[in-house]
Amino acid sequence: MRLEVQRISVRDLLVAGFAFVVLVLSLSTAKAQSGRRSTNSPATAPSVSGTKTIEKKPAAKPQLMLLVGIEDRNAFSSIPYYLSDTVLDNCVRHLGEATDVNPKSLGRGVARSDAIARAKAEKDLYVVWLQLGSDLEDSGKQSKKGPDELYVRYTIFEPVTGKVKQAGRTQKQIYRVGRGGVSAPTSSKNNPLYSEYALKQAAQEAAERVLEAFDLVLRSGRW
Repeated sequence: MRLEVQRISVRDLLVAGFAFVVLVLSLSTAKAQSGRRSTNSPATAPSVSGTKTIEKKPAAKPQLMLLVGIEDRNAFSSIPYYLSDTVLDNCVRHLGEATDVNPKSLGRGVARSDAIARAKAEKDLYVVWLQLGSDLEDSGKQSKKGPDELYVRYTIFEPVTGKVKQAGRTQKQIYRVGRGGVSAPTSSKNNPLYSEYALKQAAQEAAERVLEAFDLVLRSGRW
């Protein structure tokens, strides 16, 4: 049998070798790119199932609106007129020291019927009605205008209905420290200066009683 050997030219060999080299390089490049993609691919965040709960901020507490007025003293009373202003001013000022309280003065000369009518005409405002009195004059005795006899009465009328929310009275005494640390009434207690000081304290205590009726405190933490 005769075997025929086909001659392969040098050109064909070169072409075949070049094609093989290109194929090898293409495979290497593809593998490298595949490795980079798998290395740099971002991690997928796990999904969170369920509804997120959003905390709601508590609503701001509305301010307590107060209208404060004081009754005019009895025309036959010996109590000075200016003491009514002293009581009213100190009560309103002390109420304003509490958090979320907005007091306004109605002035003096406010009768009980006027205070009730004003409260009924309001939707949200409470009316605080003050009175300045004397224990001695109430008993028919002559007033000495001393701190031991003067008192402050307060009444809180509710809006719309005009009903009494709370009422009470406050009274302060002035003392001095005697020998041995024993407290005794001061010998100058009938002095008008001491009477005015005692009324300021009584007016402030009345304001604190009013705040207590609404479960409120002063900024200092006291009632």
